[in-house]
Amino acid sequence: MALKPSLREVLPAEFQEQARAALAASRQATAAMPWFVRVLIGFGAWFSSLFLMAFLSLGVVIGEEVGAIILGLLLTGGAVFLRRLGDNVFLTQLALSTGLAGQGLFIGGVAVLSESAEAAAIATIAIQGVLLFVYPDAIQRFLSALFASFALMLLLRLTAPGVLVDVALVGLTLLAHHLLLQQGRLQSGPWGAMVTPAAFGLVTTLLSSLVMRSWFHDIYRELFRHGAVELPPGVLTLGLAVVTLYSAWRVLEETGSEPGGIAGVTAFASLGLLALLTLQTPGVIAATGVLLLGFHRRSVVMLGMAVLFVLGFGVGYYYDLQLTLLAKSLALLGGGLVLLGLRLFILRRFPATEEVR
Repeated sequence: MALKPSLREVLPAEFQEQARAALAASRQATAAMPWFVRVLIGFGAWFSSLFLMAFLSLGVVIGEEVGAIILGLLLTGGAVFLRRLGDNVFLTQLALSTGLAGQGLFIGGVAVLSESAEAAAIATIAIQGVLLFVYPDAIQRFLSALFASFALMLLLRLTAPGVLVDVALVGLTLLAHHLLLQQGRLQSGPWGAMVTPAAFGLVTTLLSSLVMRSWFHDIYRELFRHGAVELPPGVLTLGLAVVTLYSAWRVLEETGSEPGGIAGVTAFASLGLLALLTLQTPGVIAATGVLLLGFHRRSVVMLGMAVLFVLGFGVGYYYDLQLTLLAKSLALLGGGLVLLGLRLFILRRFPATEEVR
């Protein structure tokens, strides 16, 4: 059985005391309250907020759109204030649930009062953009990035040529890749706490949109097309492939590898071939780019998300092939043999450095 190394083995002497103090503080924070008690407290906060929302809605909001807007802003502002009071589990969950209810009241009130989906989308982008900066909570920042990006795509569908939705999707992908590639530098800045949640929100928007486009095309068309012209899947795939190749270039530079060397050429050729083989399924190259960034940033959550979506888009690609079952089976067999051959080539050409004992 492998034993975990001690602090003396992994840290210089001058950093050991600071590490022990940090570990002690973390142990106290996590062991002060059992996990099931924290879960019950969180449920209690959501339950109590639901009763509060129901009471306020019945007493103030029914038939009063202006009242819904004002109450929504008050609840959202109160949630921000409540969240800044401390990190207590009950206050955190109560503030989050209250804030989400306030956002729903505000956006719904704007939509009903204006009778305009464009106004509702603008209201969503505005309130989520503000919360992204002022609400000190990773979950809310993730949701703000997710809601705002979906609202932007909906607004473009309503007010601009339909192809701009696909262009915006590529742009959001580029922004997510940039945030993750520059994660270390950006997190040291004044708004560093919102970098990772915003990146996860944009990645979730990307993969969710491509899932709807691939598997639930009718829903996707109703939300983001509605009779408008869309880019062919191959064009979108190539746009996402360019973003993935750019990220691969940056990762090679960060790891000290030559982009023009054997490793770089192998990586670029593999990604380019993957994009060409899956032109009709843009989700495959998009999920592969997320997988690359998740592995590079050692993010277990992003790796799991990327693997799940790669498998899902792979099934969609196999399903969409206009081939017989025998031909599909041969294609899967050939693809597996190619991947095994590529793995063997990489292991022989770039052997892993032996672990120092």
